[in-house]
Amino acid sequence: MKRNYIYVVAGVFICSSCSTRVKQSVQEQRLDTLEKSHVVALSTAKMRAVDDELVLNGTVACDESLLGKIFVPCTGRVNGLRVEVGDRVSAGQQLAVVHSEEAADYRKGLNEADAEIRLAQRDYRMQCDMHQSGMASDKDVAAARERVLVANAERQRLHEVASINGYGRRSDAVLTSPISGYVIDKHIYNDSYVSEQTNDDPAIEIADLRRVWVIADVYESDIAKVHPHAAVRVTTMAYPDEVFFGRVDKVYSVLDSESKTMKVRVCLDNPKGLLKPGMFASVHVRLSGSGQPLCAVPSSAVIFENGHDYVMVKQNPHEYRRREVKVVHTAGGYSYLSAGLLPDEKVVSKNALLYFNSTENE
Repeated sequence: MKRNYIYVVAGVFICSSCSTRVKQSVQEQRLDTLEKSHVVALSTAKMRAVDDELVLNGTVACDESLLGKIFVPCTGRVNGLRVEVGDRVSAGQQLAVVHSEEAADYRKGLNEADAEIRLAQRDYRMQCDMHQSGMASDKDVAAARERVLVANAERQRLHEVASINGYGRRSDAVLTSPISGYVIDKHIYNDSYVSEQTNDDPAIEIADLRRVWVIADVYESDIAKVHPHAAVRVTTMAYPDEVFFGRVDKVYSVLDSESKTMKVRVCLDNPKGLLKPGMFASVHVRLSGSGQPLCAVPSSAVIFENGHDYVMVKQNPHEYRRREVKVVHTAGGYSYLSAGLLPDEKVVSKNALLYFNSTENE
C-alpha cells in the first residue's frame, strides 16, 4: 500500500513538471510570434547624459497667416450653403450664395451700361460719317467720342464693384474659398438673412493646416529657460505614438496677473494634417544636459505596476523576464535608471505590456 502511494505522488509530480514545461513552451512560442510579427520591438539600454527638459501645457491653434476669411459683401438671404465645419475645401470652390437686391441693382446697372455703350458707339460712327459729308461739325464728333468714353468708364466702374463684392451673373453674391484648407468656423446658415452692416465677423473661416501653432503657458519661474528659436518636441493625447518637432516662434511679453504665466508660440509643420485646432498638446523644451551618465531606456519600455517600475528583459532568444528597476528621471522620451539594469541589455520597448502579462519576476 505504501509503495502504491509513492507511485501516485511521483506520477503527480511528473505530470505537474510536464504541464509546467508545456505551459512555458507555449509562452515562448507566443512571445516569439509577437517578436517576429513586429507587434513588439526591442531596444538596447545605453549610458546617456541626463537631459533635463521643461514640459509646457498648450493648445493647437491655426497659423493666422494661413487663414482665409470670407465676409458677406451685401444684405440678402443665404442659399446653397454646401459646407459644414470640418469639411475640406479647395481654393475657388463655391461655398454659398447670397441672393441680394443690392446685387440685382448692380446687375441692372451693368446691363444699362452695356446698352449705353452700344448706343454711344453707334452715335459716334454716325457722327463720323456725317462729318465726312459735311453734315456734322468737329464739335459733334468730339461730343459723341466723349459719350463713348464716359459709357465705357461707367461700365468698368460697375464691373469692378461687382467683382470686388463677388456678384455673379445672376443677382447674387457668390461666396468662394480664397484658399485650400478646412472650414473651422461659420456663422451663416441656409435661408438665414444676413446684413452687410451687422456682420463684423467672417461668415466662413478657412484654415490651411499644413502649418500650425501651439500656444503654451510658461510659469513665471521658468520664463528665463525658454528662448525664441529653441528646439522643442510636441506630443498629444490624440496621437501618443507621434512626435512633432518644431521651434519656439515667439515669446509673448505679457504676464498674466492671475495665473502668473506667459504665453509662448511654437510653429510646427503639419504635412499629414493630424494636428487640429483645439487639441491639447505638451511642449517639451530641451534644457542643457546635466549630471553624470545613467543607464537609460525608452520610456515606452517601463511598466508601472503596484507602485513599482519594471522592464521586460530578453534573457536569451526564447526567454523574457520582468525585472524591477529604479527610475530617477524621465526626459526626452527616455527613462534614466539608477538600479536594475545594465548597459547593453535588451528590453522590450514596444507593447511591453504584452510580455509583462505573459511572464514572471526574475
